[in-house]
Amino acid sequence: MGDGNAIERQSRHGWTPALALAGILVVAFVLRLVIGLQLPLDADEAVEAIGGLRLLHGELLLMEPDGRYLGALDCYFIAPFLAVLGPTLLAVRAAMSLVGALYVAAMWWLGRLLFRSPRGGLLLAAVAAVFPLFAVDYAVKARAYGSLLLLEALLLALSVRVVWPNREPRRRDWLAAGLAAGLAVWQHPLLALPVGLCLMAGLLRARAWRSLLPAVAGGLIGFTPWLVYNGVITHLGSIRHLYSPLQAYSVPTHVAAGQVITEALPIFVGVRMNFCGAETVPWPVADLGLLGLAAAALWIRRTALAGLLHGRLEPVDLVLLLAPLSVLAVTLRWFNGLSCEPRYLMPLAVPLAVAAALILRLAPPRRWAAGLAAAAWLAIAAVTTVHTVQQSRDLVVIPGVLARVDVATAGRALAGTPPDALWAQYWLARPLQFYSGDSFVVGEYGGYVGFRATQQAAYAARHPSWLFLAGDREAAAFEAICARRGITYQRSEPAPGLVLYSDLSQPLTPDDLHLGGQRVDHTDPDPTRIRPW
Repeated sequence: MGDGNAIERQSRHGWTPALALAGILVVAFVLRLVIGLQLPLDADEAVEAIGGLRLLHGELLLMEPDGRYLGALDCYFIAPFLAVLGPTLLAVRAAMSLVGALYVAAMWWLGRLLFRSPRGGLLLAAVAAVFPLFAVDYAVKARAYGSLLLLEALLLALSVRVVWPNREPRRRDWLAAGLAAGLAVWQHPLLALPVGLCLMAGLLRARAWRSLLPAVAGGLIGFTPWLVYNGVITHLGSIRHLYSPLQAYSVPTHVAAGQVITEALPIFVGVRMNFCGAETVPWPVADLGLLGLAAAALWIRRTALAGLLHGRLEPVDLVLLLAPLSVLAVTLRWFNGLSCEPRYLMPLAVPLAVAAALILRLAPPRRWAAGLAAAAWLAIAAVTTVHTVQQSRDLVVIPGVLARVDVATAGRALAGTPPDALWAQYWLARPLQFYSGDSFVVGEYGGYVGFRATQQAAYAARHPSWLFLAGDREAAAFEAICARRGITYQRSEPAPGLVLYSDLSQPLTPDDLHLGGQRVDHTDPDPTRIRPW
């Protein structure tokens, strides 16, 4: 009888962590989905979603269709949801919310390995579900950063497992770690940072370098999409395309340092709205809070950090070391000109969550103080989120114009009576193309071409239509050139806030209006079709 009670208690206690983890994952998924459904689908996201649609029609994507220097992993995550839910915001947000929940699950595994306890894993998962805010409300966008977090957490967990093993790691463990590293660098160049750290740890602690050979093989497998695209389909096309944003998003280091302190870090932790919007609390409060978090983490790890002087690196310290390196990466020469949209800081999310979990593991009364600080941050982040949602709902922004437009309704309406082709500014064209189900030709100007054959078809169309946001000065320029050339047209409003010019007596292209953007001859070939439909 006593043995039966013991077994029952053990079973009940075994279920408790599993139920707790399931609850955390549900909260992570629902939180991201609720926030994501309130945020409009921007053009860069729409490109990933259109890529998902084209996957369903047999195109093989290796790199994301726009800049083509990031991996196409988000397209593959989104495609199954598009197959079930169609070209909707719900499909995109549900896919990326699932990616967010998988990231939290990976953080649970990382926490178990770092803290050597199931409770440590649950604590880190709970922290990662909500903190930092930018890893929630921005990573739910289909912009490659949700999958960046997932791959970063998986890479760190797999690396800890093989570099600091409880038992002798098997070849498949090294292979899995290498595969995660290869996929990580394919998906985003920023992940070269944790990959480099994990490689350093592996080289320092490997008993025999030959044990790294399976990891190298796995890395090559994971990096194969990049190698095929840049070595077979194009000649280093990703590197060529990466050079332009590196130049565009680069500012002097002293300027970047000030912007990181006053803009990027406050936005990242959730005390200021994205795109340098309103502050919920002054930026020095955020910086002091982060400074306190760093100081507390260093104090907790003071004994282990002293061992670094003798070459002893612990797994927790490997993860924490990512924090200063991530900040330096957006302060020095490259990736340092986007402080108002600090997406290049995203690798910082994992070490920040680990530092917060370290402090929440302290014994009372320090744990109570940490809990009060966490509660205060949650309240501030909630206010920031509400303000962000209120200001961004149905918002479409193009240079010189800001308007609230239901692009989804407009896209479905135009798909009902599709034009021969349609020209629109990039930030309007791509969401419209997605919501129409990619059912007619949409050409763009003012941004990446993305889909070369589609752009060429728009140039070749005999009767293209034009779509503008109401109040766009380019619409006035369009009417003026039509008047000079004697071109007639029909003017209508397919949805409030949009102006459509159709039935042109002569075709006009963006070149006629001297509109900027990427040229077709500067793009790479479209992906290979692998099925005949």
